[in-house]
Amino acid sequence: MFLFIKKLINNIWDKVKRSQIRPLKGNHYDVALLHQARGQSFPRLKQIMRVNRFLSKREKNIIGLCLIFFLIGLVLLSIQFANKYRVQAPVRGGVYTEALIGFPQFINPIFAPTNDVDMDIARLIFSGLMRYDDKHRLVPDLAVKYDVSEDDKIYTFELRKDVMWHDDQPFTARDVIFTFETIQNPLVSSPLQVSFQGVQVSALDDYTVRFILPESFSPFLSSLIVGIIPEHLWFDVSTEQMRLNNLNLQPIGTGPFKFEKLAKNDMGYIFSYKLAAFDDYYRQTPFLEKFIFQFFSEYEGGSGAINAFREKKITGLSFVPRTLRDKVDRKYSRLYVMELPQYTALFLNKDHNQILKDNNVRLALLHTVDKQKILNESLGGEGYVINGPILPSFPGYDPEVGKTTFSFEEANKLLDKEWGRVSAEEYRKNKRDQLILKWEEDQKKKLELINPVTDEDVVDSDDKEKESYLSDTQREQAEKEIDEQLDRELQEAQLFYRQDEDGNVLELTIATTQSEEYKKVAELIAGLWQNIGIKTNLDFIEPRDFNRKILKERDYDILLYGEIVGNDPDPFPFWHSSQIDFPGLNLSRYVNRNVDTLIESARETAEEDKRVEFYKKFQEIILAEIPAIFLYMPTYTYATTDEVQGIDVVRISHPSDRFADITTWYMKTKGEWNF
Repeated sequence: MFLFIKKLINNIWDKVKRSQIRPLKGNHYDVALLHQARGQSFPRLKQIMRVNRFLSKREKNIIGLCLIFFLIGLVLLSIQFANKYRVQAPVRGGVYTEALIGFPQFINPIFAPTNDVDMDIARLIFSGLMRYDDKHRLVPDLAVKYDVSEDDKIYTFELRKDVMWHDDQPFTARDVIFTFETIQNPLVSSPLQVSFQGVQVSALDDYTVRFILPESFSPFLSSLIVGIIPEHLWFDVSTEQMRLNNLNLQPIGTGPFKFEKLAKNDMGYIFSYKLAAFDDYYRQTPFLEKFIFQFFSEYEGGSGAINAFREKKITGLSFVPRTLRDKVDRKYSRLYVMELPQYTALFLNKDHNQILKDNNVRLALLHTVDKQKILNESLGGEGYVINGPILPSFPGYDPEVGKTTFSFEEANKLLDKEWGRVSAEEYRKNKRDQLILKWEEDQKKKLELINPVTDEDVVDSDDKEKESYLSDTQREQAEKEIDEQLDRELQEAQLFYRQDEDGNVLELTIATTQSEEYKKVAELIAGLWQNIGIKTNLDFIEPRDFNRKILKERDYDILLYGEIVGNDPDPFPFWHSSQIDFPGLNLSRYVNRNVDTLIESARETAEEDKRVEFYKKFQEIILAEIPAIFLYMPTYTYATTDEVQGIDVVRISHPSDRFADITTWYMKTKGEWNF
């Protein structure tokens, strides 16, 4: 082929040269012949333009085909060159919309820890002295650097001087001092107060802050990720009015995004919350131009968060329950599975239900919780079964400690000591008789209010009239309603129930938030406990009511809930006796002075070996007294559409840590040469 083309080109070139031979004027034939004999090494433009006259049709087709191949090769070469040296770089632009389950209450760092929705928004608006980077390393944020004394009691921070609040006021050490003094004020009731008790905070100058701890506290640095609030806006607000101030919903911070606007529905609930990128942010300005949160009361349903994601009305889902993952996983979606130090447990509130003070009852409950089955069926096995409050990779963790044999037989032996068995048929009959008797008494009271008895002579006749009244069709309707009520309350699978000598029924209620994961877990546990005769009720609470009814009032027998431990295993907020009431997170209301001492000792020592020893002893006591039944440590799944790029977080301490690399997220790109 190559020889053919070469021969063709030589033939064409000969024709081109011959086309240049013309008769010459004058007597210069010798010069003309010389020029024609010498020829040229490359054709002139005129020669190229005339070549078409001397080519045959076949030669023209061949040349045309060669030109086509040449152009194709040139295009392919250009593409290869562009792929190698031209890259798509992120640029400013794009509106990201994320769905959250729940509603904001206090977008204020000193109140936010009790509400995940508040924490998510606050993480974007506020900054702390420290922060977690995208590799989950603790690094300075509002601080430039810090120094720790040899006894681990004095922490000195040098602050950045290029930080501005969203209202264009400069950030100084006064803001830091004000924030931590507010947290320490007992009248404010910040859930963070316990972390800073006894800590002295002072400003050495406008950009230097010093913390003096009463005792060394190894997790202290990690506690300083809390956002700083502006003194110039909060200073004149009284402590009594802090929770009512408008700044809790329209905050001013120093973070990468600033508040723009919110929207409420007719019921007064916020359904949309819009943030805008802060152009004067002291670190890298976010690529995303807007960040919008939309709030939902549920995942499923026509107005649920998942349906909004599938219809591309939102760009991301803050959390994807394992049971609903198939509905979220689409060609256009991306799922990010992150490690989260959290344990899900059943917290037993002995103060609310006296039955739980019986150690045999608590041990029987533990023996009949099939943790692996619960993990598999509620989360598809994505997580780790745990036996205690110390999680894997934390000091003091031992996978063999706290293991309990799953056994209905062992549980029944424990309960048979104090709680007799009653067949399901007998229990239903007794319960039905009690409800009918109560109905009759209520009807008699109503009749007495309508027709009070004043003459002893007519008492007998009145009683007969009442009995006649209670025997009409209303009785039939009441009995029908009672039967329907018992059908709803009693499970066919439960073959027997338990009562003590006084006729008290062994009955417990599991309360939990109305999420798909926890509903599934609660139903599984109720089914397991039915096998040992325990009547188990379920109370599913709306997310918006959870803080008031559960965290504040502690109104539950057993709470199914997940506690986020954070980056440090310090159990003080969850198990110290000082934390049994709100805003503390001792959800079992557990009190043990030896445990208090061990927790305090672990906080005060910087020696790893001693901390391990304290945590092991702490865990041994907890597992022996069973104030809670520990179930599993889940993973955290986050979803976005494929138009969102730049997410690289794989480990978090709190769900809001998924925003650790928020400034690198992008939705718009442009090509740039990279030689």
